[in-house]
Amino acid sequence: MSGVGRQDLPGGQLRLRRLVLAVSVLEDLDLEPRDAGVLLTGRRVLVPWEALEHAVGGHLGRVDDPDDATARLRVSALLRLRALLADLGSTAPVVLRQAARALALPHDHAVHPGPDWVQEQVLGGVLDCGVALLGVLDDPVQVLPLPPAVAQAAGVDPADWWPAVREHAEGMGHLAVQRLRRDRGGRQQVIRPVGGVDVPTLLLAPALRRYLADGDGSGMRAVAVPMRSRGWFDLARIDPAFVAAAWSATSEPERGLPVPLLVTADEVGAAPAGGDVREALSDPVREETWKHDVRYHR
Repeated sequence: MSGVGRQDLPGGQLRLRRLVLAVSVLEDLDLEPRDAGVLLTGRRVLVPWEALEHAVGGHLGRVDDPDDATARLRVSALLRLRALLADLGSTAPVVLRQAARALALPHDHAVHPGPDWVQEQVLGGVLDCGVALLGVLDDPVQVLPLPPAVAQAAGVDPADWWPAVREHAEGMGHLAVQRLRRDRGGRQQVIRPVGGVDVPTLLLAPALRRYLADGDGSGMRAVAVPMRSRGWFDLARIDPAFVAAAWSATSEPERGLPVPLLVTADEVGAAPAGGDVREALSDPVREETWKHDVRYHR
């Protein structure tokens, strides 16, 4: 192993090498760190250090050891996808296109690949959208964003796929509306993934946004999406603290947003952190408006 464990390396490079070795051990990946990058030994593929550093983003600089879950997740995904490309050979572009799905993520999400990945932003500024891959690794229902470095290595441009995968997501939004109408009598209104499209991404669909926004006649609906696999919009029966608690209890890759979303027919915004959305959506004219949050009343 060329240069592994060298103590004269700058701190960031040394931590990145330790992180790669941790991924190799924990996920049983055959690799060899070299001066120019990481060699996937069974496939003779060299992944440059610059690509790994870009994949990790700012997370490597915020940790003191290679056990940071987010950094390890990002490095693992990049290396495993590059190994997949090597295994697929010339069929890689076709396989990736068949697995392509739209994905919407908060800009600070653990698996967000960075600004180069973004194809579109949902109005409201909360969700970035780009191309992801469904079921290409071990889990057939796992949706992973397609990192720009992997797309470049495969010789594909995700921008060419975006109109079609976005149209697919909108179609899944229509199916989600049909399910919600059929299940309207349920105790709690719950949105679930459809066709490999998770709940935040389903909000790309105008049909779903209109259904939610017009449901109570107000033109706006609060939706709790603390995890990518579930969304609740009957918030009258949900404690406001539930959203943040459910978000914290969910693993980083599967998290949604820690605050409720405010959905209209055109936009997806975020409720104020720590606020009660039921108050934000209520009639602004309230009884005893002369009582303010002061220490004494006369």
